[in-house]
Amino acid sequence: METPQTKLYKKMQVETANPVSLVIMLYDRAIVLLDKAKNEIAEKQYEAKNNTLNKTSDIIFELLTTLDKDKGGEIASSLANLYNFVLREITDANTNLNTKALDNAKKILSELKESWESIKNNKEIEAKSSDHVISNLNLSG
Repeated sequence: METPQTKLYKKMQVETANPVSLVIMLYDRAIVLLDKAKNEIAEKQYEAKNNTLNKTSDIIFELLTTLDKDKGGEIASSLANLYNFVLREITDANTNLNTKALDNAKKILSELKESWESIKNNKEIEAKSSDHVISNLNLSG
């Protein structure tokens, strides 16, 4: 259960984060939710699984719709293809209780997260890489 203080802390983290850090936070949250949905499938908690995967889809959709295709060019296009694949895997998992699809989605998001963490750790690249413009997205839940 989240306390009001925890919610406030998370809100402050999001509001003060740079764009690369926000993208990493979104990947982190999506990965946690994929694991949660996999457990919910195993425990036959299908309504909870549906809610969890809907939240995960919202995050991936946010990542997809905030891509700056003008600045990002081929990289943004490749990310869009990966995000669309992840969305299809989430839909497959939600419809067919396919945990392998969740594993596929998690693998892609984990690899993308690692790439963004490399960018974050290289300040020169980070200054040039704002392929995403993240709007307000609730990371709780």
